[in-house]
Amino acid sequence: MNQNSRYEELDSIRGIAALLVMFSHMYEILPGSRLSKLLFEYGPLRLLISGGESVILFFVLSGFVLSLPFYKNKQSNYISFAVKRICRIYIPYIVAIIVAFGCKEMFYTGRIVGLTSWFNIFWTNPINSKVVTDHMLLVDSFLSNLNPVVWSLVHEMRISLVFPILMLLLVRIDWKKGVGLSILLSIISVVTFFAFNPADVTGTEFFATINYTAMFVIGALIAKYRLEIQKRFITLSKKFKVLLLLTGLLMYLYFHPSFAIKMLIFNNISPFYRTVIDSWAVTFGAVIIIVFAMYSATFTRILKNKGINFLGKISYSLYLVHLIVLFTCIHLLHSTLPIWIIYIICVIVTLVISSLMYFTIEKPSMNLGRFLTRSASKVEKGTITKHATGL
Repeated sequence: MNQNSRYEELDSIRGIAALLVMFSHMYEILPGSRLSKLLFEYGPLRLLISGGESVILFFVLSGFVLSLPFYKNKQSNYISFAVKRICRIYIPYIVAIIVAFGCKEMFYTGRIVGLTSWFNIFWTNPINSKVVTDHMLLVDSFLSNLNPVVWSLVHEMRISLVFPILMLLLVRIDWKKGVGLSILLSIISVVTFFAFNPADVTGTEFFATINYTAMFVIGALIAKYRLEIQKRFITLSKKFKVLLLLTGLLMYLYFHPSFAIKMLIFNNISPFYRTVIDSWAVTFGAVIIIVFAMYSATFTRILKNKGINFLGKISYSLYLVHLIVLFTCIHLLHSTLPIWIIYIICVIVTLVISSLMYFTIEKPSMNLGRFLTRSASKVEKGTITKHATGL
């Protein structure tokens, strides 16, 4: 593979993961039965509701993609990086939050009997200045009652702002020290959690961000050694590849808080400590999935399908709006349509809105980031030239 080519298969992986996040939230809305738990939580259909795992996969993929310009010496400066990242994440996020504000005010009908407490807890809080401020700041520690997916964006934005500093180190150290750094970050997160011992853990505290930064580092290391990984992968036997893929999927899907064996082993320790263990197990599986996506001919061919790849392009918008659509459709239609029809409508509407949002909000936001940094770069170069020529 050309070193400078775009990894379209990774876009596709992100799109599939975003779709699985939506499916996992659909599953959370309905009360589970023994059969559904057996099939979806412990059994072969677990992949379909692997929403939490998908977020860890997002973090690893972000580390991979964000690090590439640094390895190619194409990242100009911190300000340019930050401006592009803010435009990329923040502008579509703000649009989605404004839509969520409006939908909540217009369509919320109160508690719906027969649906889970997880569903009924959302859109219940009044909108006030604190709620607006929390959502505008994004990097503060809070959980959104309007759009629960915001928790991961809090970490994404924080880590993005310190990522160039991390890359100053990662471009200089080998993979062993890089892995050691990522493990150290998780250890620091545990130590800080133990030191502060918060009574109310929202999931967006800074010690959680420190742990998730380790996932970004792992993604950056995959990017740094991608050609070496490709050479090693090609030499593996078919049987070993199958075994490696199965191992990765098992770690990715089943080393999870709801999984019976894990609960027996880790039931008496803090949920945050379990989260750290989870994130590393899922990261191990995510690394294997990413490697297969890039270097397995079969997987690459599937993931480069135009339809799947387009899903990857709209993945961020899909992630931002799917719960807004779900909550709106259920509150509007629960008294007239069965839930399975509402779900079908939600999937279609989400894909349509995500596509529109990609073309009307996401792409212009990315173009704005490029324009602002390009303009700043021209001004900076012009100033340097002016001083150099004595004008």
